[in-house]
Amino acid sequence: MFDFLRGKVDYKTTNYVAIDVNGVGYKVFISLRTYDLISDGEDIKVYIYNHIKEEEFKLVGFLNRSERNLFEMLLSVKGVGVSLALAIMSTFDIDTTKALILSEDYLTLKKVPKLGQKKSQQIILDLKDKISKLEVVSGGTILEIEKQSNIEEELIMALEGLGYNKKDIAKLIDKEALKTYKNIQEAIKETLRKI
Repeated sequence: MFDFLRGKVDYKTTNYVAIDVNGVGYKVFISLRTYDLISDGEDIKVYIYNHIKEEEFKLVGFLNRSERNLFEMLLSVKGVGVSLALAIMSTFDIDTTKALILSEDYLTLKKVPKLGQKKSQQIILDLKDKISKLEVVSGGTILEIEKQSNIEEELIMALEGLGYNKKDIAKLIDKEALKTYKNIQEAIKETLRKI
């Protein structure tokens, strides 16, 4: 099954994004928060949850593994399906969802459309112990972190291709500068300029 997809956003809707991976278009369902963070024509990497049920097969995408882990936790609660889990993640970010569950704030949680009091309380009951172990990405938006990570990966591969060893590459890559590069081409150009 798919673990992640890396490709270009062909187009997006509020329900899903069409990702072009080497000429093949993948329909990946997303939350509204993800929709706000991605743009048409942008290169992205999404972590995939493979939803397989009898006649139904859906790919659900997240911008980092923490989001996917939270989604899987929500699905483990009886009565919470893909649509409702995505609705929760569209309404609250990871930090807020985690805080609501840990503080047992079902009144705020039930503001999610189609999530009543009973299900909100069930989510808190089932996930309170599990969610404290959920690692949350912090320091910059999820998309910025993913972009920086992707550029760094590609930059390391490019420098290795040019014959540099890992020790030299570690000295050449400036973590702070990575945040300022718009794309891999700019990162390579600026890094080679230092040499």
